[in-house]
Amino acid sequence: MERRSLESTAAIYYYLRGLLSIPVGAVIILAGLGNLKWGPLRHAWVFIGFLLAAAAAYLLITRYYNENYGRVTLSTRAQTKGAVATAVSAVVVAGGVQADWSLDLPLSLTAASFALIMVVYYAVGVGLRAHHTIICGALLASGLVPVWGGVGADIKINLGLILTGAATFATGIFDHRALNRAFGPAEEQTAGNSNAQV
Repeated sequence: MERRSLESTAAIYYYLRGLLSIPVGAVIILAGLGNLKWGPLRHAWVFIGFLLAAAAAYLLITRYYNENYGRVTLSTRAQTKGAVATAVSAVVVAGGVQADWSLDLPLSLTAASFALIMVVYYAVGVGLRAHHTIICGALLASGLVPVWGGVGADIKINLGLILTGAATFATGIFDHRALNRAFGPAEEQTAGNSNAQV
């Protein structure tokens, strides 16, 4: 197998470990609800408890993937592309949140900016699939439909976070299904488990 083909396969595996998106999406949703002082999440210790549970779930899911599909270290080139995309994404999201905070636009630029960075994340990493386009497109549309006028900045930003968390959660489920289609169910992978660096 050629090196470029191996790198492509490694990237597909790395970026489609979708179950990892479930605790991430849950934390984003809980952050939005906590910021809105919703129910028990108005207490910081409750959010911290959820955060610790999500971190534990993330580690268990990582272990599941490592044990059932093996480990992959991305090439330096792929890691560099990912780091640049992450830095650009942070600037885009910060800009969207700041715009929602300081401008009274009838849009949720928080939701729209997260949709854009999700598209960049997948486009750089593994290429956009149909479910990425649909889910990110729905998140982008929800942010750009001019129904957010007159909503306070705090509510607009946190509802944008909740929508983003839901999109992250949904994308993760479909990414895991795509991983299973590409590499087979975990049971089939266990026998051939390996560690690789490409």
